[in-house]
Parts: sequence; structure tokens; C-alpha cells
Amino acid sequence: MRSKKRNATASASHPPPSDVDDRSLTITKEVNDAIDELYNGHPTEALNLVKSTLSRHPNSALAHGALSFIHLKISHLATVIDNYRPKMLEHIKRSVDSSKRAVQLCQDSLSFWFFYASALMALAKNDANASFEEVIEACNTGLAIQYPTVIDYSFEIYKDNNPESWLTQSQIELHRKKLRLLKLESKYFIDTTFLEIIKNEIQELQGRKEEIEERAIALRKNLKKVLNDETVATQVKDYWNDTMSMELKKDLLRIRIKSLKLHFDKKISPEAVAVVMQAVEYVKAVKNWKFWTCCCCGERFFDVKWIAEHLKSVHLGTLSDELRSVEPKIVSDSVHDSVKSRKWRPVDVVAALKMMEDLSRKEGGKEVFLKQKWPYCIDREREAIINKIRALLDQFLSIRCFVQSHLQALMDLIMEMLKKRIPEQLLKEHCLNRTLLSACFLDISELNHVIEFLDDLGNICGLHGLCKSLVNDEVRGEPCEKLVFNEDFSFVEFDKRMLSGQIVVPNDGAAVTSSAVDEIELNDDEHKDAIVDWLLKGGTNIGEQLKQWKNLTETCKSQGKEIFKIYKAEFHRMQNICEKKIEYLRDIKECQNLESICVEEDKRREEFGNEPLSYESLLSKRERQIKNTNDENFESDIIWKILGGHHVDNEIKLEIKRLIDEMAHHGDNEIKLEIKRLIDEMAGKLYKFDAIIRTTTIAMQQTAKKIDTVTACDYRSILVPLLKSFMRVQLEDLTNKDAKEKYKAVEDAYLSEFELDDKKKTDKGGGNARPGKRKSKDKKKKKDKRRPKELKATGGSEERQENVEQISFPAAHDGNDPTNPEIVGPVTTDELEQEERKLTPEEEKEQRMLEEHLEYQRQIENEAKQKRLAELNKAGSSAGNMEKMSLRRINFDDFNWKYFYQAQGVKLDEK
Repeated sequence: MRSKKRNATASASHPPPSDVDDRSLTITKEVNDAIDELYNGHPTEALNLVKSTLSRHPNSALAHGALSFIHLKISHLATVIDNYRPKMLEHIKRSVDSSKRAVQLCQDSLSFWFFYASALMALAKNDANASFEEVIEACNTGLAIQYPTVIDYSFEIYKDNNPESWLTQSQIELHRKKLRLLKLESKYFIDTTFLEIIKNEIQELQGRKEEIEERAIALRKNLKKVLNDETVATQVKDYWNDTMSMELKKDLLRIRIKSLKLHFDKKISPEAVAVVMQAVEYVKAVKNWKFWTCCCCGERFFDVKWIAEHLKSVHLGTLSDELRSVEPKIVSDSVHDSVKSRKWRPVDVVAALKMMEDLSRKEGGKEVFLKQKWPYCIDREREAIINKIRALLDQFLSIRCFVQSHLQALMDLIMEMLKKRIPEQLLKEHCLNRTLLSACFLDISELNHVIEFLDDLGNICGLHGLCKSLVNDEVRGEPCEKLVFNEDFSFVEFDKRMLSGQIVVPNDGAAVTSSAVDEIELNDDEHKDAIVDWLLKGGTNIGEQLKQWKNLTETCKSQGKEIFKIYKAEFHRMQNICEKKIEYLRDIKECQNLESICVEEDKRREEFGNEPLSYESLLSKRERQIKNTNDENFESDIIWKILGGHHVDNEIKLEIKRLIDEMAHHGDNEIKLEIKRLIDEMAGKLYKFDAIIRTTTIAMQQTAKKIDTVTACDYRSILVPLLKSFMRVQLEDLTNKDAKEKYKAVEDAYLSEFELDDKKKTDKGGGNARPGKRKSKDKKKKKDKRRPKELKATGGSEERQENVEQISFPAAHDGNDPTNPEIVGPVTTDELEQEERKLTPEEEKEQRMLEEHLEYQRQIENEAKQKRLAELNKAGSSAGNMEKMSLRRINFDDFNWKYFYQAQGVKLDEK
């Protein structure tokens, strides 16, 4: 056979790469015999005949096309004959292979391209690994043929004649329509699959967002978890609760910036000084604790609104006006009110029907049932389903995901079921077609249909997962300590409510200065020392905290990139859904135009009573008008689909002759139903598109907030740990000072009691007062000389010994004015033992108590000193390590703060 090669631009065709003449009588007769065997009910014989032909003519396009046709017909038989079912997919795949070979051998035959597209369609429907995109590609290739071969190989039409015939122009157009219909049907199948893919994508992206944000939050918490100290110093709490004045507590919360800088200078930590001064200068300049880093280009922003606009305009893009025009409208507040109504209970339909009929007869039907007290009934099962429907509706409404198309689709469903028991006119008269409360009239099976509708809608758009995620976001807010500067930024101050136990507040990053903090009263004893727990929790390793801060500023950009990828995917999903919605709106409009043609004919028949014109003839006339205007063929495709629509959904459309015969017998009712079916089918996808558009819009808003969260750096997250380390040292110093004062006071009190006892004994002894007094002082002197030795034995420092000696001799603090000049001689051991033997039992008991108390006090001081020394050594070591780091690697060069470089200069000078 010599045929023409497909060429979209050439004016003539070229022969295929085959030397076989498919018009020879031998090949055509053998193929014709095989087709006859197929229609006589012998598919196996038909296959054998064609295979025999191919064994002798392997490059016959006609034989390969016939083989494809027979395999496809056998696969159809498998749907009704069990014996063929196990090999159905195998026959379809062989049909694809044979038809593919046919179009390779005869590339510009519309018949063969139609066979190939039909086989691919059957494969896509029955094999999960196949795709409808391949069907569309085959149809597009066939439709692109400008000069198709005039030889036809439609075996079904010409099965009683020669399988090869000359195509007329109308038959060529018919083949093209068949290809366009296959393409149209494939698009609908793709959109159905697309909705399932979208559902899975929504769930996957939502899960990834949660994971990334959890990691970001964990990173920020690391700044607060560095070297947690679980032991709370008892003496510090005792001092806070029992001794420390309210003024001192308030002063502790108010830190002078110069004092803070001096504190870290002493610790040899220029990095800490630099960060503190950066924070002060930044907050002073921009009146915000936070800054944001663009995850795409690294640019920094001082306002969250700026970075949001930057991401959209520079890195993401926006929807076109056309796409934005199809965004769905949210339902009115009246729908919210109806869902919140207390009328959601099962209605007695029989009593309600009678009540509506009575109301319609009275007063001209002005009173509507909706405003009356409804006749309810006790039906626990119906009530449970009604409550579930109400809860689902409330979930849609709570995130503004219930739109007009959803309301209309749901009301249509309810009315379609309800009008079976209540006349439609009566439902409209009493406005039950306008309220969701009409669902209360449905029975159990009908209510389950409503549940199924809402569940399907929620699943397709990822409603439930999104709602759960939004709830988690509300409780996930990262709290922080409220910190403000005074007006000239010389002091930084914690909120005084911390003294009453309110340690953290929601992190809004707003307030940075305060002229005065309101006074508070401590009424809650249970939480008044919570600030001590907060203050002592967390280590004083400044180097580690600075390292965590640096890590945070670097990691926020990479985490932002991860979430931005999700943001971009959601944006592309929005674009695709809006584009598909525009296509479907166009399709529906075309169908409605055709429906209006039928409606106009109905009116003409009623008005004039002339001989009616069939809908088929009217639609055919419209098709010719479209063709004459050289307009797009889409409306023409729809007309052809309506007239032969019930064949579009199965592969028997290959039998084109039978299709044409049946078209001639189409009645008006069938055409009306087919138009309605098409409109309903597309409308069913439209309201699902609307649901996806709404949840995607909400998800994008959520993703934008998450980008803001993970790309934000809050100076409070590093400043608070630095301030805590400073405040902790201050509180410990105050505690130690108070302990020393108490130590001295207790000792003085006991010594005073001893002197008083000695005086009493002297008074009782009469004239020996002077010697008694002298002995008492001698004993005191001997005891005081012994105490430094005891301190050395218990491991006390020289400084502590010095303090004890000073406390023991308050009147001789400067060493120049001894209390009694007579007490200067040495005291022997015998004299001391003699004096101790003279103590009464009560005096011995008091002495033991005094010594035990002093020993306990020395132990506390010693432990505190040792712990403090260890912490200072550790901090000094860490600061030494941090000196090895370049200050520029803290990643704040972009701000160019003068204090930063000053700190760096100091460090270089020191080196």
C-alpha cells in the first residue's frame, strides 16, 4: 500500500517505510475474512487468520490494525464472558502494540490513530501504570494531520464490504470528532485522578510543615536548655522568701546596661559584650526585638510585613487577575446562624407536612413553616447523625472553607431526596430549599448520603488535617519572658509580674520600651518564688549559649528554604486548580447554551404549536453554524458527545456505524438527560475545585506564618540567658552577704548571753566580781584563739578565718583598741581545762549548740564558695575557647554595629 506520511506543514504526503501494498486483493481479502470470523462469534479463528497474514506480510499496516481491533474486541467480551476475563489486560496490551505498529507504518491514517488512542484508553482504565496523558498525546498527533490518507480502515463500518475504502470529507471530520471525544474523555479521567493526587499531596505537605516547624522550635528551646541545673540552692530560696525586701527584688529585675557590659568584660567575654550591644542598638533603632532573614536571598528585614511582600513579589509571584476571578465566595453569616441554631433535631415529617399544608391554606400562605415551632420526634439514631452533620458543617465554617457552590450542591442533594415525600412547590413556599435545617427532615439512609457528601468533600481538600494543624498552631505559640528597656535605653527590665509567678508571656515581639512598670502586690504565696526556680535553671556557660545563638541565626535560613518549597508547591497547586476551574466553567457554559436551545424549542412548541423540531436537528444545526464560523471545535465536540454521549464511556464507540444508527433514534428526553448529566458531572468537580482552592488559600496563609516563625531571630532569646547569668551572680552575692550578717548576729547573740550569765554569777559571788569578770574574759580570749585552728581543720579559707576573727572581736575590728588591756597574757592548757570543767551543764549545752550552728554555717559558706569558684573557672575556660573564634562568624556583619567592631578591636589589642 502506498499512503501519505503525516506532515503538519507539507502540502503532500509521502509513502510509509513499507513495501507492502495494503490495497492488494490478497491482504484485503484475508483481513476481511478475519473480521467476518470475529463477528460470527469466532474470535480465536479471527486472530489466527490475521497472524497468518502477518507471518507473510509483517509490514502490513492493514493487518496490524486489524489485529489491534480484534484484540480490543476480545477484551470487551471479557467484561461479559468469564472465560476471557483472566487475559483481558493481555489482549489490551497486545492491541496497543499492534495499533502502535500500524501508525508507524501508516502515519497519516486517522483510522489507525483512532485505534491506537482507543487501545491506550482501554489500557489507562485497566492498568494503574498506564496514563491518560498518552491517550491525549495520541489524539493530538492524529488531529495534527493536515492531509490524512483518503483510504479508510474502519473495519466495523465496512465489515460487509472491502475493509479499505475512500474517505469523504464528512467521514474525515467524523474521525476527527472521535479523536476529540477521546481526548475530552481522557481529560475528565485525568481530572478525577488529579483530585486524588491533590488529596495525597495536601496531606504530605501538611505533615512536612509540622515536622520542619517542630525542629525550628526545638532549636530555639536549646538556648533555654543549656546546662540545666536541677538543684535549687536552699539558702537562695530562703533568703528570697524570708529576708529579701520587695525593693531589692524589683532592683534585681532592673539591670543597668553598663553594669552588664562590665560584668562580661570581667569574664573576658567580648563576644557576649558585642551581642548585648548589638541587641541594644538594634532594638533602639527599629523598636522591635526580632529580625527576619529571607530564606531565598539572605536579605534581612525589620518588619514581618516587609518580608512577606518580598517573598511574594520577588521569589514566588501572584495569581493573575483571571485566576483570582474564579476564587469562590464564602457563604453568608445566615448560614453560620442556621448551623448554630437549636433546631437541629429530627423532625416528624408527616406532622410537618400537614402543618405546612394548613399554613399554606391560611391567610394566603403568608406564614411559613420555617418560623413556626417544629414538630420534633424522638429518634436517637437520626439525632446522632444530624449532630454529626452539624459538627462537620461547623468544621467547614470555622476555617471559612464552606462556599456558595458547596451550599448549592448540598441543598440540591437534600431537596432531591426530600421532594420524594414533600411536594417541591410546598418546600419552596416555606423556604425549606434555602436552609440547611431541611436536613432534619431526612430519614436515616438519606442523612447518611449527606454525611457521605461532606466526608468526601472534606477528604478531597484535606479539611480535617488542616483543621487539626491550625488548632496545634494556636497552642504551639512560643512564650518568652517580657523584657523592656527604659526610655533612654540605659536599663533593661523584666516585667515585675514575674515576682508573682507570671514568668512568660505570649511572644509578640511588640513592646520594647516602658516608661514605668505598674506596681504589683504579692498575694499568691504558692508562686512567689517561681522566679528563683527560673533564675537558677540554666547554666552560666556563656560560650555555649553564644554558640547556640550563632547556630540559630544560621539554621533559620535553611529551615526557611524547606518551608518555602512547600509554599511554592501550594501556590502552583492553586494556579492549576484555578486554571482547571476556568476550563470547566467554559464547558458548563457551552452545555448550558445547548440546553437553552432545547428550552427555546419547548417554548416555541407551547406558543405556536407548529410541527416540533427534534433537539437532534437543532443541535446539528448549531454544529454546522460553528463549523461555518471556523470557531473552535469544543462546542461541536460537546454536541457530538451529547448526541452519542452514552457511548463515550465505553470502547464500543469503535463501532461507529452502530453509533450513527442509534443517534438517529435519539429522543428529546434522552438528549435533555444527557445535557443534564454532563452539567452535573462537571459541577460535581467544580465544587471540589472550590474546596481545594479554599483549603489551599488557608494552607498558604499558614505556611507564610510558619516561614515568618522559622526565619525570625529574637534578640530576647540570647539576651535573657545573658541577663540571667548576671542576675544569678547578684542574687548569690546578696545571699552570701546576708548569710555572713546572720552568722555574725547569731554569734554576737550567743556571746552576749555568755557575758550576761557570767555577770549574774559574779553578782552572786559578792566581792569576787572583778576576778570573775577577768576569768570570763580570759575564757573568751582563749576560745577565740582556738577558733582559727578549728577553721583550718575543717578546710575553711584564710578569708573565712579572717571574717570569723573580725566577727568574734567586733569592738577591736581595727586592731588598735583592745577591749580589755588586761587580757594579753598567754593561757595554758591546764588553765583552759580548769575553766571548762567549771561550766555548768546548761552552759555546756549552750556552747555545743553554738559550735554546731557555727560549724553548719561554715559548711554552707564553704560549699557556696567552692561551687562559685568552679563555675568561674569553667566560664573562664569557655570564654578562652570563644576567643579563638572570629567575631565576624557570629553572622551579624550585615548590621555594621560600632560596638561589634569595638569589641573586636579590644580583643585584638589584648592578644
